[in-house]
Amino acid sequence: MNGIASRQAGRPFSGSGMAAALALALPLACAALAAATATPPAVELDDEAAALACRSGARMVAGQSLAVPAEDLTPRRPPPGVPASDATVFRTTYDIASGSGTLARVPLVQDDDGSVRLLPPLWEASALLSGTAPAARQIYTLNPDSSPAGATIPFEWPRLSVAQRAALNRPPGAVTGAESGADGLGEARVAYLRGERIQEGTVFQPRAGLLGDAVHGVPVYVGPGASQPGDSAHAAFYSRTLLRRDAVYLGTNDGMLHAFDAATGAELFAYVPNMLVPALNELTAPGRAHRPYVDGPLTAGEALVRGQWRTVLVGSPGAGAQGLFALDVTDPAAFAGGAGAMWEFTQQDDPALGNVMQPVQVGRLQLRSTAAGPQYRHFALTGNGVNSYVADGAAGAGQGALFLLALDKPPAERWRLDTNYYRLDTPPGEPSLPAGLGAPALVADDDNMVRHAYAGDLQGNLWRFDFTGRPPWRTDPSMQSLFVARDAAGHRQPVTQQPKIVHAEGGGYLVLFGTGSLYGREERAPDTFTPQSYYAIYDDPAARARPVPLRRADLVQRSVDGASGDADFLVTGRMATIGAGDRPQGWYLDFADVAQSGERSIASGTLADGKLVFGTVVPGRDPCADSAGRVYVLDALAGLATDADGAALLSGSTGTLLPDFLGAPLMLRGDRVRTGREANGRLRIRRDTVIVQPGEVPRVVAGSAASWPAGRLSWREVANWRRLHRAAGGPAP
Repeated sequence: MNGIASRQAGRPFSGSGMAAALALALPLACAALAAATATPPAVELDDEAAALACRSGARMVAGQSLAVPAEDLTPRRPPPGVPASDATVFRTTYDIASGSGTLARVPLVQDDDGSVRLLPPLWEASALLSGTAPAARQIYTLNPDSSPAGATIPFEWPRLSVAQRAALNRPPGAVTGAESGADGLGEARVAYLRGERIQEGTVFQPRAGLLGDAVHGVPVYVGPGASQPGDSAHAAFYSRTLLRRDAVYLGTNDGMLHAFDAATGAELFAYVPNMLVPALNELTAPGRAHRPYVDGPLTAGEALVRGQWRTVLVGSPGAGAQGLFALDVTDPAAFAGGAGAMWEFTQQDDPALGNVMQPVQVGRLQLRSTAAGPQYRHFALTGNGVNSYVADGAAGAGQGALFLLALDKPPAERWRLDTNYYRLDTPPGEPSLPAGLGAPALVADDDNMVRHAYAGDLQGNLWRFDFTGRPPWRTDPSMQSLFVARDAAGHRQPVTQQPKIVHAEGGGYLVLFGTGSLYGREERAPDTFTPQSYYAIYDDPAARARPVPLRRADLVQRSVDGASGDADFLVTGRMATIGAGDRPQGWYLDFADVAQSGERSIASGTLADGKLVFGTVVPGRDPCADSAGRVYVLDALAGLATDADGAALLSGSTGTLLPDFLGAPLMLRGDRVRTGREANGRLRIRRDTVIVQPGEVPRVVAGSAASWPAGRLSWREVANWRRLHRAAGGPAP
């Protein structure tokens, strides 16, 4: 569902106008004037592993992550060969020193005592890849100079464009475009990148394996499509997806996005983004320094593309390049026929784009209403990321921006603003701080049409974007500032994660997010530690008055008591109903003992049965020690710890200290089980949920059991929850 919450009549899931306008407009106008003559500082982008071991000779620790198919979001059959009662995780490890990585499909089981454990892997992709002949691999790229432009071509020396061959024929460090710097090794480089190992250790860099490291990349599992009742065209598409091979996609720092068969681990194909081709010669240099390539997030979704439903995969190189790419992965075999690469979008197309470090979202927006009915278009939605303003040949202004890139843009069509893509700029902020907008969280209606988006930025602003109007969506009040995250001393706190959204009691939403960043080694230095927090901000887009940005004083505080080395923290606070009127407009929680721990929240949380589960990273004061982590389990509406039954506590323990930080918590949902009948004879359904924190030994950090009458549907399972809930006879939310 790509971070899309559902909406019914402006409500998803369970001052005077003139004064408000002036209160918002005057600070923004002053900020714009101050920013006009200054460029914000750049964000240092280092490999996370390098940031964790920053002194010469420090131990390089292999990192790992777990990714689980999101069965709770879309109906999917279990991956092939895995019993329906078991979960499968796709586990990656990396060794940054050698630049190699692994990807394994590992069964995860829950024992009778509630703990979880990993079974031996069913396959490991790197080993399988090393046994594949280079000539047999299906590797592709995009040729921007083909006729028509944008064709998908094999990544083979004779098939590459003139510009691509020239880039690969340069020695590492040569100036781009300098033909005199060619070394004649271009064809050998392509063979090396395809897996040829004859010249390793002599002409080219030796490799521990053919699969590169995925420092920030997380596997994405794509199985059957999502069922959408009432859409006959999509129903036919869905039926076809039941017959295709399930695939696992992973971007790595060998310059490629890899697609693997989920059943066998065999590589189905690999894609080399054209925007990275000029830097591929650096991969072959003996003794090369590690650098990112396809090291950003991936998102899978479904979109109507020129009249046909397709499965699309949208990815970012992360710190590897300032750009995005979109692939049609409906049928992985289609790449061989010249289709597959849909488009690439880089800072050369729009200088406001930076390094996109968070997942892109896929959503459907209404363009206009006609006599034949509303017209829709599917877009990839993303914040502009970081460092868009760095002087690198295509620098943008020092401000945030939300991009909407049409997924149905023909490959040969050039990018044109307000035609096949849109950009909504946020006002310039403080020029002394880095700038850039993060990943949006989307709110959709019963027709799965995006109505609103919420996103935070590096200067602590929380923005709401309104798509109830028509393109280009830049007219007032399509974008509104809801809140500025500041610590108790008034210092801004960066938001580098996608928010989460839940219903507030009585209508409106709570937008949930944490603050803090960890992009480079300089942010691990103890003298840079600043207070960070977690927030829940109330918003009701249906309210007519333009909102004045909320302040910390408008929120109810949740206090955290504890020292940096404590096993758990005590979270206390008064009970309060968050909402409109005289109620608190949200809650906040300041992390404890930050001067010693450097604790911050850099990964989005997980929502399950009323609970908010999020992890934090705790660097500590030793800049070369491994970062620890903490995991918090709170009532999403109250911001307080919960008891075993999920009820909020005035005083409760959470914030459990973990020996490492390996990503966001994972949600595993069990099968629906019939538990008996009610007095009226109606069946009751039960479904268990387990929240697991990744690690060498995965740890269960929360669990719950939801029970409902048969015919009533869970809000986590369908977009139009309220309508179906009422149709099934459920009580009013």
